[in-house]
Amino acid sequence: MATLAQYMAFYTLIDTGNFTETGLKLNLTQSSISHTISNLEAELGLSLIIRNRNNITLTSEGKVIYEHISKILQQQQQLETTVANLKNLIGGTLSVGILPSVSLVLLPKVLAYFEQHHPDLQIRLMEGDYDQIEGWLYNGIVDIGFLVQPNSKNLIFDAIFEDELVCIMAKEHPLAKEDKLYLEQLQHERWIMPKRTIDRDVSKLLAKHKIHPNVVYELSVDQVILTMVNENLGISIVPNSLLLHTPNNLVRKKFYQAYVRQVGIAHKHSIHLSPGALKFVEISKHFASLLQI
Repeated sequence: MATLAQYMAFYTLIDTGNFTETGLKLNLTQSSISHTISNLEAELGLSLIIRNRNNITLTSEGKVIYEHISKILQQQQQLETTVANLKNLIGGTLSVGILPSVSLVLLPKVLAYFEQHHPDLQIRLMEGDYDQIEGWLYNGIVDIGFLVQPNSKNLIFDAIFEDELVCIMAKEHPLAKEDKLYLEQLQHERWIMPKRTIDRDVSKLLAKHKIHPNVVYELSVDQVILTMVNENLGISIVPNSLLLHTPNNLVRKKFYQAYVRQVGIAHKHSIHLSPGALKFVEISKHFASLLQI
């Protein structure tokens, strides 16, 4: 009979797309993962994956099995959490959807706290954009997720910290001499924009003020945006929290009218948070209050 360990290996392999990263995540060797998958296929009597040189794809049978295994692992996670709740312990598994900017400024301290004080709680992180995290919350793939305040009435939102949007530019840029800026001053600038799925706040802000930016580059990695702006390839607007580890020469300018977003933790309206999830929210608020933003 197939085991949970085999299910986890298969699920993680499809999630990562390669044997090496799967082995690193599960603390197993690449050959051990390959052997586990082969045993699972033999146990089920089905071919689940096609092994290519550069990637792994699911067979038609594999797609069906993957859906069932995903549900089994979710139920196992829920069982572990329920057992911990019945014992009123902070344990089991907590799945958290995270935004890249939050993972940079807040997450390391929160995770370090839990490793020290609540080592029995296994925290599983899934990094995504706004739309992905909202979808994961609706579908029960994550228990809680960091978001900028959503509009959905189906999510309960706990504000964690305020994050002001600021304009960044190279020190050679003419606007670097200004004290503060009006948004309208940026109308004809060259823009290096975050992809809308990664950070839709900037797009919404510009649309609200009827500014149509001349976008020369659109990127999904925050640190690349900072580096390109630092090389005077364009300007950008980013959350202030992202600039805790900014290049030395990068100039940031606030606006005369402050534009502030609320970052928080959301969960589905229909669920009750576990003791571990409640503690995660509490500790996130604590460390957020210490941020120098």
